[in-house]
Amino acid sequence: MPIFFGIPEGIKEGQVFKDRQSLIDANLHRSTMAGIDGNGEDGAAAIVLSGGYQDDEDLGDEIIYTGHGGNDAATGNQIADQSWSSYGNSGLVVSKLRNLPVRVIRGFRHDSPFSPTKGYKFGGLYLVVHSWEEKGISGFRICRFKLLKQDVLLEKPKYIVKKGVLVLLEDSEKKTTWYSIGVDPPRHKKKLSIEKSFAKHLLNKKIGDVINFGNGFTVLEIKKYMSI
Repeated sequence: MPIFFGIPEGIKEGQVFKDRQSLIDANLHRSTMAGIDGNGEDGAAAIVLSGGYQDDEDLGDEIIYTGHGGNDAATGNQIADQSWSSYGNSGLVVSKLRNLPVRVIRGFRHDSPFSPTKGYKFGGLYLVVHSWEEKGISGFRICRFKLLKQDVLLEKPKYIVKKGVLVLLEDSEKKTTWYSIGVDPPRHKKKLSIEKSFAKHLLNKKIGDVINFGNGFTVLEIKKYMSI
């Protein structure tokens, strides 16, 4: 089956499929095992988030994705460095360079509020906007990719602080902290209840605004997390 970019005819975002073979039948992904569908010549057309890499971070419209390779087949643990020459990693780099759309599919084993409880859910089209390497949680080198949802990039929204966003605050001592507003946070973020006085001071603020609460806070960044 040749590689295909975009959304197959008759497939809708949010549609759930019972297993990996169903993804193949729908022309969403061409492998029952590999997480990345692509190669270093054509690019990568799809990825599956299935909980295989502990460094992955899913913010909904933004995904920090760990590339392919270095995992022990028996335990799933990272036991070696990843390589940029791997077919999947090189494919995602090509997709970044050519601005090719990547189908994102979330599996039931992927720890995210955007994942289905059963099967695999088609999450729409994303674009690879950045790639780099770093030392992962396991201590081995990993290839990393930042993907942003395509329609969000086209909209170029100007976010304000409201329920369901992530906001990066800087305090008077220049210490920065990410908060989720009124929803369960992704990894490494703190939840701020919408009923708290602090949250009420933050609502409707924009990037650069200063919040007169305690010793003061400045809004550095706002990210869409959950549409509520």
